[in-house]
Amino acid sequence: MKTIVIAAQKGGAGKTTLARNLAVAASQDGRTVLCLDLDPQGSFRAWWEGREADAPTMLDRDPAPHALRPTLNAAQTQFDLCIIDTPPAAPEWLAEALGAADLVLIPVRPSPDDLRAVGATIAAVNAARVPFAFALSQTPRAKITDEAARVLAQHGRVAPVNIAQRVSYAETGATGQGVTETTDGKAAAEIAAAWGYVKGILNG
Repeated sequence: MKTIVIAAQKGGAGKTTLARNLAVAASQDGRTVLCLDLDPQGSFRAWWEGREADAPTMLDRDPAPHALRPTLNAAQTQFDLCIIDTPPAAPEWLAEALGAADLVLIPVRPSPDDLRAVGATIAAVNAARVPFAFALSQTPRAKITDEAARVLAQHGRVAPVNIAQRVSYAETGATGQGVTETTDGKAAAEIAAAWGYVKGILNG
């Protein structure tokens, strides 16, 4: 089983949006996916509880942070992939969650505030010594998006697909769907490409 941790210490970066849509895309690609919500806000779980499809899967209860490793060990034989959503903060246990990852995805909005704030997340991931990649999220079709990609590329790899600012991402948060299950072809293509990129890293 491979484990993806979605982490960003700035709120509103798009962690849960990325987590739920990658989980659906991976499930559609034939993976058995376990979702874990370690964010006390519980947005990932609330989305899943409103979902009608059987996949991806969540446990009856998310593990306490100190029980994360045993939970992952127990899931090894049942799932191909685990996607973990984390809070927009740096609790002491975050290092353990990061250390359990095969890949950490760091969503970043292309704004000066977000770029300034990403340093703390980069430091935490580097301390955990795990592979990571940035994913630009909520992107406008503007010069600032390209500039943000150039800045982030100085610190690590950047996913070659941007998650744009689209209504369907918010709507599917309420309906329990992923955008790849809707008629929004542009959003679906973004997530399919993002999953393809992530899959390539995990398989590498």
